[in-house]
Amino acid sequence: MGNRSLILLVASAACQPPAPTAPACPAQSVEDKVVAEFEKAVLTSKDAYVDLFDFVAVGEFEILLHRYDLLGRLPPGFARTGEFEHEDGTPYPPTREKRNVGNFYPLFVQRTIGTGGCTPSAPRSRYARLLGTYFEPLPDDANDKYKKLWTDANGWLAKGGVIAMQCKGGKGSLAVVYTASGNARGYDLITIYDD
Repeated sequence: MGNRSLILLVASAACQPPAPTAPACPAQSVEDKVVAEFEKAVLTSKDAYVDLFDFVAVGEFEILLHRYDLLGRLPPGFARTGEFEHEDGTPYPPTREKRNVGNFYPLFVQRTIGTGGCTPSAPRSRYARLLGTYFEPLPDDANDKYKKLWTDANGWLAKGGVIAMQCKGGKGSLAVVYTASGNARGYDLITIYDD
């Protein structure tokens, strides 16, 4: 074969259409990912479910929620006023929050997930919807502990939000707040409520 034939052979090979490739999978939304992984964890075990949470963040978020409940997020009479009034902005310890979140597993988490088939949904209750909204500025008399909680919580919400879920194989609805994280999952849950 001469040089001219070799050049034509190489040129014709270069002009061939590329080999077909498999179609790209559509990207999974963050909401779909959180709900799917939540469902899988709950169906696996209580420990797998608990591992989805950042309990330092849960402790901070819950104390800040209590302050805002007293400031009017909840209608009068709904907040545990006596308990919440004594809080000074010190976050709940992670061990307490891990125990509380774990206690929700048999109370409403398993009931909601049931046998699975979960999909994201809009939060049903006003309180659950408020979990995903930024916290208004604190009153001028707020101490530095609350100011730190406010900064942290609004930072987490800026990188996440609230997701409710309902499941074909379960009953009811629940809402979780998630935030982006540098872990392998890419997010952590920072609170959960029966919705």
